[in-house]
Amino acid sequence: MGTKTKIYDAIVIGSGIGGLAAALMLAHQGKKTVVLEKGSSPGGRLASFEKDGFQIDLGVHVISRSDKGPIGDVLRRVGVENPIKFTSVRPLSSYHGRTFIFPHDLKTMVPEEDFDAVMMFLQDIRKMTEEEVKEYDDVDLKTFLKKYTEDPFVHACIFNICTVYMCVPSWTASAGEFFRCLRFEAEARSSGYPEGGCRTIVETYIKAIEQFGGEILTDTPVSKIAVEDGKAKGVWVGSDLYQSDLIVSNADIRNTVLNLVEPGHFPADYVEYVKGLKYSWVGPVIRVALDKKLTDIKMLTQVGTTELEEYYSKVENGVIPEEMNLFMVIPSNFSPSVAPEGKQLVCIGSPFDPATLNVAWKDLKNAMLDTAEKYIPGLREHAIWIDSMTPPHLDHLAGENGAGIGIAQIVGQCGDKRPKIQTPIKGLYIVGGEAGGTGVGTELCVNSAIELIDILKPNRKTGRLGAPSVKVL
Repeated sequence: MGTKTKIYDAIVIGSGIGGLAAALMLAHQGKKTVVLEKGSSPGGRLASFEKDGFQIDLGVHVISRSDKGPIGDVLRRVGVENPIKFTSVRPLSSYHGRTFIFPHDLKTMVPEEDFDAVMMFLQDIRKMTEEEVKEYDDVDLKTFLKKYTEDPFVHACIFNICTVYMCVPSWTASAGEFFRCLRFEAEARSSGYPEGGCRTIVETYIKAIEQFGGEILTDTPVSKIAVEDGKAKGVWVGSDLYQSDLIVSNADIRNTVLNLVEPGHFPADYVEYVKGLKYSWVGPVIRVALDKKLTDIKMLTQVGTTELEEYYSKVENGVIPEEMNLFMVIPSNFSPSVAPEGKQLVCIGSPFDPATLNVAWKDLKNAMLDTAEKYIPGLREHAIWIDSMTPPHLDHLAGENGAGIGIAQIVGQCGDKRPKIQTPIKGLYIVGGEAGGTGVGTELCVNSAIELIDILKPNRKTGRLGAPSVKVL
């Protein structure tokens, strides 16, 4: 069989939400667009699967701003009526068996001066201008918080919020990026979960892409990106060539630069820069299908300890902490349709540095379930099944070493130092949790796609799409 050539105006590699958002906006512009997905189902970390009547998300999700954020912004940009219905939630926290609302309930949990300090901390962040926020892109969050208070419980609470927002610890997280996430959420006050599960978001975007003439091809792995004279010319799928001078990769910046493009097409310093980028922490995930409804909790952020360095030192030395830091979401309390009638679905995640995770998965899983049962009594007793996903499994499905989000939003990798969407190869761009964008998880990825479209403005002289000349490091 000979080579088949297919010609497109735009090719998107990977169907994570950043890739789907980019494809939707490109297709809306009238461009013949195709999304090439290596897996059997689209959606990346928003992908879902069905098991015994339960609709299972790949990750543990709550959408920071629901339809008020970038997920809705993309649909508004293309003039598609948003069919996604979100159920909102007021975040709940827990510590030593007690649930509480942050920051209000800290008034009875920490000294008065520390409560006043954390309220001032939050107030000061909300009052900042964006220029003031940028000044803290290279300051870690823990250092900034210490200017207000050193109370260990306050620090533990902020640490947990940080890991939910950015999947990195407060001592490496960019304070500026944390501020943006917090300000976005505080302004919108609309955190929630989509009815029907996260697949509803994916299905809505795919339907809109197809409405504008775009294609989604699954089980279609890209083997190479074709580059000639410093310009992207298309991609290879086996022996078939998909031609386009606009390639958008949602396939991980490292994979794109180090594997999909032949060596030598990128400047050596850019390759070294990409090799040095760090991913976010990983979040092992447990899903529990229950034979009855056990809890009214929708979302719970569990503070396992106020001795954070000791906590992670134990894990590094192979010791399981007595009580775990957890992020729990009960999707069926947002959307009953994700579980069979009368049953309940519980999802549990816990953040770790993969480089120092030195404990057996089965022991970690049991410790996570032990902690979860303090807030959902009878969890194991009423389990129909318990399903788990380790970081290597997530890496196999979605790449990025199983990272919870993508390129970490840490000091040295945020703001002006975030990887640029435009690569040194003309016509090759990166979107998703890998380049550009800002915000919490899913919204970071969608914001990246919006940024791409804003970069790709028609050249006034030629009428062709193209980005301005920018420094990419």
